Amino acid sequence: MPNISQLAGMLPRDPRFREWLSSASQVEQLTAEEAAEIIRTVCGIDSRRALATDKAAAERFHNLLRRPFVEWRSQQH
Repeated sequence: MPNISQLAGMLPRDPRFREWLSSASQVEQLTAEEAAEIIRTVCGIDSRRALATDKAAAERFHNLLRRPFVEWRSQQH
């Protein structure tokens, strides 16, 4: 199982995550780099590696990005 930093690095490359994030941010198409930048911005960090040591940033990642994405993904057919 990937750690939080690895997960934050993998999600931007997932087309489904970018689809969800595009919809949530009302942007037509997002690149993997743009998705990674949104993760850093939402979490208030300069590097996704900071998620491993910044508890507040990790909570923002889980509550604002990962959980809503997982919920959205589970509702897709």
